[in-house]
Amino acid sequence: MEFANTNDQDPSSGEAPGYQPSPLQDLCYKVTGCAITVLNTIGPGLDSKIYENCMMIELAKQGLRFEYQRKVDVVYSGQKVGVVTLGVIINEMLLVDCRSVAFFNETDFSENISYLKLTQLPMVLMQNFKFGKLQWKKIAYDPNR
Repeated sequence: MEFANTNDQDPSSGEAPGYQPSPLQDLCYKVTGCAITVLNTIGPGLDSKIYENCMMIELAKQGLRFEYQRKVDVVYSGQKVGVVTLGVIINEMLLVDCRSVAFFNETDFSENISYLKLTQLPMVLMQNFKFGKLQWKKIAYDPNR
């Protein structure tokens, strides 16, 4: 059984001839392709850690550099107050958050925005493997805002 994605289209579709996606757009497109491959291969609804592990295999096949479960210090008023563990960081540009949930909620979004602030990464790609069609959301972060 094949699972398709209906959330986003190819970043170059509908654009003027000669359009070139940015490196970040291109990376999101490749990572989403990896996620669709994973979902088509093992199916929906499993534990999110399984999807993270499968994603790392697919990312490696694509030749992408990634780091899994980076630990990041949380600093407040110059003092370390804790540590958070992130999902997958790809090419030092994109945080990928693999989930298997009924829906993304406000807490999921808030948590990922905080991760972007802590890391200064420009974007997080939230992926949901719960259903037969991959669901994803991108959150961009501009530290100058």
